[in-house]
Amino acid sequence: MALDKEYFDAIHIDVVKKKYYNANKVEAVFEDIRREAAALIQENERLRQELNARSSHREELRESVISAQAIYQRIIEKAQLRADAILSKARQESEEIRRNNEAQQDLAVKQLEACLSRVRQLQEAAIEEINTQWQNFLIGLYPEEEPDSDKVPADLSDKVGSIARELRAINRSDD
Repeated sequence: MALDKEYFDAIHIDVVKKKYYNANKVEAVFEDIRREAAALIQENERLRQELNARSSHREELRESVISAQAIYQRIIEKAQLRADAILSKARQESEEIRRNNEAQQDLAVKQLEACLSRVRQLQEAAIEEINTQWQNFLIGLYPEEEPDSDKVPADLSDKVGSIARELRAINRSDD
């Protein structure tokens, strides 16, 4: 039974009707009121304890959230530091690889230039050798006599020398 307006309206003490009252009935009504008041006091105390427990729980949750946020922030900072360290190391390794590649390329270019120079030298030597053999061949055709203008053209030697010079010029222009 709750102590509310309906409860008090339901109390009918016959004092007004009979000009007197029954002490037992009044005492019974007061006893009901005392019981209800005691029940309300107990419920109020229980609700206060529950409110305090919830407030305490709320404070614990707030502290837990603050602690979790602090842990989260530390984790983020550590992760950022770790990521920065990894990126820095990767950049250093990349730079080292780039320098090594450049050094290897420079070495390869020098070796290639040396090979090309050697090939050119061999080509020039081969051209000289061919020219010499050609000259010897021509001389061998007429070993004892002077070349006759009717038999060997006068400008044949000049033509062979000209061809050799042109081959050398072509070879040099390829450089």
